[in-house]
Amino acid sequence: MKKQLNLLCAIVLLALGWSVIETGYYMMVGARMGVEAGWNYAKAEAEAEERGEKLEMPEKLQEFRHATYISLLSPALHGEGKELFTDSVYNKTSGRYVPASYATMIVSVEKSVPWGKSLLAVVEFVAAVWALVLFIRLVVSINRSDIFSWRNVRRLRRLGILLLVVFGCNWLGSWLELQAVREVLSVPNYDLILPDDSRGVALLLGLCSLIVAEVFAIGLRMKEEQDLTI
Repeated sequence: MKKQLNLLCAIVLLALGWSVIETGYYMMVGARMGVEAGWNYAKAEAEAEERGEKLEMPEKLQEFRHATYISLLSPALHGEGKELFTDSVYNKTSGRYVPASYATMIVSVEKSVPWGKSLLAVVEFVAAVWALVLFIRLVVSINRSDIFSWRNVRRLRRLGILLLVVFGCNWLGSWLELQAVREVLSVPNYDLILPDDSRGVALLLGLCSLIVAEVFAIGLRMKEEQDLTI
């Protein structure tokens, strides 16, 4: 029984780890490209100052500064348009253009920084780390045969609340970002929408944790009542 539970917990941790590593990898790649562009500009600016010249910020560096990830939805998917494939991409295999409809893209557009987004990101990160610690402590407790206890009920409740906080911060931050982008960007034949990662995975996991916590609590109360009756 414990082997099966350990295997399932290991799979969950691997899935979480893979998600974090993958997200971190792409963030590092983007950051590295931005740092390299900034370093090259700073070097060129220093050389220009030595010559008594003023160097304008290159267009490439400005593009990095204003890079924004957006999610798109064709109006045809919610009944407001007739054509789904409003664009095309070049197919190297066939040598022809094929119909396409974009779902996500990275654009460079200057926008205002949403208020509170940085604070929400910090709160989300702290809540996610705390939730991971609680999950690990829960697994350790179960491996020690301490399963149905009020301590684990409290851990499950906290885990559920923290996951709901993660979802709330992620959703609100994405919504604020979306409103800022909508003020400066409009894509023909597409609606700007919230990204997929803000649509409820953490919400579902948080609600499941709260449900399991209440199931544990009901079982413990029944056991305590039974012990008192005996």
